[in-house]
Amino acid sequence: MRRKVFLRKLIGASTIITMDGLSTIANAISRTHNKSIDSNEFASFGAIHLNNTSLEKATHFWTQIVGMKLRTTSDTKAEFGTATQTLVVVHPSAKNPYQKGYSGLYHFAIHAPNMAAFASMINRLNVNKYPYAPVDHTMSKSVYLDDPDGINIEFTLETPERFKRIITQGRMRIEGTDGIIRSASTRLDVNEVLKELKDTDSTKPIAIDTYIGHIHLYANHIENSTAFYKKLGYLQFNYLPEFMYSDLGAGGDYQHRVVMNTWHGTNKPLAPKESAGLRYYQINYNSKDQLDEALSNFEDIPEKEGSYWITDPTGNRIVLSHK
Repeated sequence: MRRKVFLRKLIGASTIITMDGLSTIANAISRTHNKSIDSNEFASFGAIHLNNTSLEKATHFWTQIVGMKLRTTSDTKAEFGTATQTLVVVHPSAKNPYQKGYSGLYHFAIHAPNMAAFASMINRLNVNKYPYAPVDHTMSKSVYLDDPDGINIEFTLETPERFKRIITQGRMRIEGTDGIIRSASTRLDVNEVLKELKDTDSTKPIAIDTYIGHIHLYANHIENSTAFYKKLGYLQFNYLPEFMYSDLGAGGDYQHRVVMNTWHGTNKPLAPKESAGLRYYQINYNSKDQLDEALSNFEDIPEKEGSYWITDPTGNRIVLSHK
C-alpha cells in the first residue's frame, strides 16, 4: 500500500503497473544503444543465485516458461542459461515461498538483445498462458512475471533512444522522441512488439546473447546502499531519497544497472533464510585492474579461488571477480 501511495504522488492518477523505471523520469538524456552489453561498461553481471522450494518446479519454469537451457543439474542445484553462459542458478534450499515486506531482492532483469528476441520471450509466455504485466518505461520495454515461489523477474528490452525529455508540471511525465507524452510507466503495447516476432516456435531456447542486465533491490537504507555501490565503481544516475529510490550505471549508455528502493519501509531486515529469494549474485569486472580498484575501497574482503565475497549494507551477498 505504501508503494502505491508513493507512485500516485509521483506520477499522478494515471494507471500504474510497476515503477522499476524511475530512471526514465529523472536526469535522463537521449542516447542510442545497440541493445547488447555495452563495451564501455566496466563490469557486467554473472549468474543470479536463487533459493527456491522445488527444483522440479524451478526447472519447468526456467526451461519451459522462460526458455533457458538446463546446463547442469544435481540434487543441490541447477544451472540455467544459454548455450554459452549460465544466467540463473537455483538452489532448492528454501522451505517457504518468497516473503514480502523484507529487504533483499525486489526483482532482477533478463535483457533481450533485440526486439525479435524480446517478442519471442513474450510469445512463449502467451503460448504457455503464463501471467505477466506489460510495462513501457520509455527507456525500456518490459514484462514482469513471478516464478513458482513468487520471486519477481523482468524481461527487458533497452530503448533509451526513445527518450526525449521529462515534463514535471503538475506530475511527472515523459516525452518520447516521437513527440508523445506518456506517464512514467504506461502499459506496453504487446501486439506492437509481437509484430517483430521472427519465429513462432515457442520451444526454441532464448537468444544466445541474452544477458542479466540489471538487479533491483529492496534496500534497508538508500543512502548507505548507494554509497556502497559507488565504492564498487558504479556511477550515480538518479538519487532520489525523497522518492525512496536510487539507481546507478556501469559507464555505458543504459545506466539502470543496480537499482534500489525502500518502498517496503526503511531498516527492514532480510527475509528469513528459509524463504525463497536471492542467495547471492555475481559482478564480473572487465579486468583485474578494475576489480582491484574496487577492492581497494574495502578492507579484509574474503577471497576464494580468485573471487571475492562481499556483503552490501542491506545484507545481500555478492561475488566479485574479473573476466
